Amino acid sequence: MDRVRLAIVGCGNISQLNAPGYLQHPRCDVVALCDTDPQRAERRAREWGIAPRVYSDFKQVLDDRAIDAVELLTPTWLHADQIVAALAAGKHVSCQKPLAITLAEADRIADAVARARTTFRVTENFLYYPPIVKAKELLDAGVIGEPSLVRIHTTRAADIMGGIIELDPDAMVWRRDPGRNPGGPLYDDGVHKYATAAFWIGEIGDISAIVTHGAELLAETPAAAMWRFKGRDCLGIIDYTASAEMTIRARYYKADEFFEIHGSRGIIWVTRCTGEMLDMPPVVLLRGTETVSYQVPADWRLGFDGAAADFVDSLLAGRQPEQDVHTAKHILSVPLAIYEASRLGRPVAPAPLARV
Repeated sequence: MDRVRLAIVGCGNISQLNAPGYLQHPRCDVVALCDTDPQRAERRAREWGIAPRVYSDFKQVLDDRAIDAVELLTPTWLHADQIVAALAAGKHVSCQKPLAITLAEADRIADAVARARTTFRVTENFLYYPPIVKAKELLDAGVIGEPSLVRIHTTRAADIMGGIIELDPDAMVWRRDPGRNPGGPLYDDGVHKYATAAFWIGEIGDISAIVTHGAELLAETPAAAMWRFKGRDCLGIIDYTASAEMTIRARYYKADEFFEIHGSRGIIWVTRCTGEMLDMPPVVLLRGTETVSYQVPADWRLGFDGAAADFVDSLLAGRQPEQDVHTAKHILSVPLAIYEASRLGRPVAPAPLARV
């Protein structure tokens, strides 16, 4: 394969962040857009300055032999059927997180991946976000010694200033349907954070949690969960809070994150991600008597650009990109375990990471 001919399936809100990385890749051609609303796909084509084939039915994408790969940006409850069908049709598949809505669906996808002769991955933009990557480099270099705790804090705000993309509120409709979505931010957004924690430290083990729902079922704030990383003397903590009267700086969504990694010789902070709430360098190393700042690029969209580039480059090189189906299933199992742990009031083990 000399070039990748890609179809983007789903032209809603998140496509505005996923598409640019493919559009700017020198060896990728976005040859088709697919959306149940073809006018939305045509509008995206105009915004992106391309003239692709526009389809309103996913089957049309699968029947198009001039398409090598698909980026699925569709509602999560559609993922299992679409992934299985696309792999059966001989397409390479990149799918927006989360992998699926149940572990049974994840197993069905894993079976399809095992049969397929093409590549599958879940799109996880956090693994390519430059501040998170820099923190991984510092960890691997042993700069803070042996890690003992990872804390990931998420603030959800009432509004943002500085937004640069248009968000369609209809994207929340299916997310509020408990038959099509098993949870709120701890599931739909949280998978980013569990993937980051696993990227930094390793597999997530038994989880304890308290999840509240506030005034809305899917609000899930305040909430907190804690786990031990398997085979490590290191804990992970994730918490979600909401400030119903606060406005933050952010280009994309009404949220921001603060990451903290404690080690035997120091501490790493990643001070921003989705938003830009804090006036601080994006990565800070604390070594007791010294503080080192790292001014790495910190626009959240860069993670999406990196994810797109890795998918294209992996297809051209014949390698597996981050995140494979087994890792994606483990990450999916984490929020499901959090909900169960909160319901039962005791620790719950997520699905183990399959070793292949």
